Amino acid sequence: MYTSRMLADYIEELCDTFNDAMCVTDRNGICVLVNRRHSELTGIPKRDIVGHRVQDMVLHGVFDTQLNSKVVETGQDVKSVQNVFNGRRLLLDGHPVLDKKGKVAYVVTVIRDVTALTDLRREIAAQKELLETFQSLNNANSGSARYPMVMQSRAMQRLCAEAEAIADTDATVLLQGETGVGKDVVARRIHHESRRSSAPFIKVDCGSIPENLIETELFGYAPGSFSGASRHGKAGLLEAANTGTVFLDEIGELPMPMQSRLLRVLQDFEVMRVGATEPRKVDVRIIAATNKDLGREVARGTFRPDLYYRLKVAVLNIPPLRERRGDIQPLAEAFLAYYCARYHKKLSFSDEAMDVMCHYSWPGNVRELENLVQGLVATAKRGPVKPEDLRGITAENGDGEENLSFSLPTLCGHSLKDIMKSFEESVLDRGLRQFGSISEMARQFQMDRSTIFRKVRDMQARRKRTAKTRQGTSRQSR
Repeated sequence: MYTSRMLADYIEELCDTFNDAMCVTDRNGICVLVNRRHSELTGIPKRDIVGHRVQDMVLHGVFDTQLNSKVVETGQDVKSVQNVFNGRRLLLDGHPVLDKKGKVAYVVTVIRDVTALTDLRREIAAQKELLETFQSLNNANSGSARYPMVMQSRAMQRLCAEAEAIADTDATVLLQGETGVGKDVVARRIHHESRRSSAPFIKVDCGSIPENLIETELFGYAPGSFSGASRHGKAGLLEAANTGTVFLDEIGELPMPMQSRLLRVLQDFEVMRVGATEPRKVDVRIIAATNKDLGREVARGTFRPDLYYRLKVAVLNIPPLRERRGDIQPLAEAFLAYYCARYHKKLSFSDEAMDVMCHYSWPGNVRELENLVQGLVATAKRGPVKPEDLRGITAENGDGEENLSFSLPTLCGHSLKDIMKSFEESVLDRGLRQFGSISEMARQFQMDRSTIFRKVRDMQARRKRTAKTRQGTSRQSR
């Protein structure tokens, strides 16, 4: 008895603790109780609704629907959406309270804000997009483990000290150096040593993403923004890296329109999805890398000066491999260990082979060294690697014209067209090893990237057909 009386005395205070709005009406529709949240959602003061019929309030346009009549009539729970004069849309959930005779004595209506529910649903969808985008990148980013951070040379020790000092800040970083020097490795090192190390690290190769796709890849798109787009929209890579680091490799290849959009990210830390009307805040650190002289590109008008100066905050110049020869042997041995484990082989370098490698100029830098070691492990059968196994790498090779020499294919029995095709393939092979990417090879050869891409694709397809033909001939001979 005492407990019931105590609850009756504090019923309004108890109802005020609920996060949802609540309205209690009798069977005639007269409001007998509302909590504080009800006034906040509807904009109707408690004194203006308690003691009034909710049906009359509908007639006066305060809101457009009420559940009391339907709940009393059916004796069942009823749901509906209510539009209030203040512009809010509310979700009504009416429940009957029965007396001893089984008739409806009161109706309790629980009220939730549809706008808040929509925002929550949108936020959950956005988080799902970010998770899916980030997970799709995990496999692509997992291959960097084979690149060791070698610091035997003084140049690399000095560079690593600078990188660790920069890592402790949130400054934008610009990495400069020739193709294949290991800009990716330095970028990951900076991220790993920073306060963002537990957050995503996402690499974006600005030179390999088609120009018509790079905008949606970087910035994402809103639902229904173009034909074929996901109806839920898609988070871009900049959003997926929120609280982490975005590594923009080959930043010099970024098209002009994207440069202006990237500038907004650096200035305002906002991302505008394609087709969206409102920007989204992002917290990302930008590390950019290039093998171009961006100052020269600015003078040519191919790179925005304002973006260049935004990127030019903390600049690290990574020396080429020929200027840090102390790193050649540890790098070669690290790559050898990695690929021997991958291909289940046991190999070592002879002293003579290592001496040749340490005196080679490595125009393709660390990437050329890795490709050489991978090829050696893939094709070698036994014994230590000797100088004759190094596929044309000689200590005498430098940066001069001899580096461009090729052995001519057999002339007898071949047409000039076949001979030139073979020679062209040798040039393409050498270009891929030295420059590391089709974009850079196109720039060096002063050709359109699509032309180089087509030639490489045709070369690889022709070699596959030749290999299949040889396999078929071998089976028949058996």
